[in-house]
Amino acid sequence: MHSRSVIAALALLGLTALATTDAQAQCSFDQSAPNAGDVLADPHPTMTLQFLFEIDLQKVRLLDEKFAEWPIDWVRSTNEVRTAEFRATRALPPGKYLISWEGYVTVHSHPDGGSVNFTVASADAPASPASPASPAAAPQAGAAPRSAQGSPYRAFLGAREPQPGL
Repeated sequence: MHSRSVIAALALLGLTALATTDAQAQCSFDQSAPNAGDVLADPHPTMTLQFLFEIDLQKVRLLDEKFAEWPIDWVRSTNEVRTAEFRATRALPPGKYLISWEGYVTVHSHPDGGSVNFTVASADAPASPASPASPAAAPQAGAAPRSAQGSPYRAFLGAREPQPGL
């Protein structure tokens, strides 16, 4: 009987640890523009990151497919933010890009971060239907935000599956 009590106590401890870990793993990312996998025609896109709650956004970077960093006009705020908007300081040539961000979620006391990949197409190539550069795909007022369903890791990618190669 004694060994069953120990096993039950260990199982309860394991469940408690799993529940605690799940609560700490919450992601603050809500949605972005461009969204993951978007193909843009505009070499000067306005980029936006939106969060579910306030975050001390510490670093935002724009990387190309060779992971070279591109200069952006983002300036770190002294306050926590729910939205960050920025642009590359020079035109982006056709290619694949990655917006990478890092921050600290004070309300949950943990670091957070993620990335969003997108492509800039050549000027003569059409933008993807999901692209913000396409007027038909512009978000409609009151539309539900793109957020993760199921796996919490999909939120890092704008609730879409990652594209191969980036």
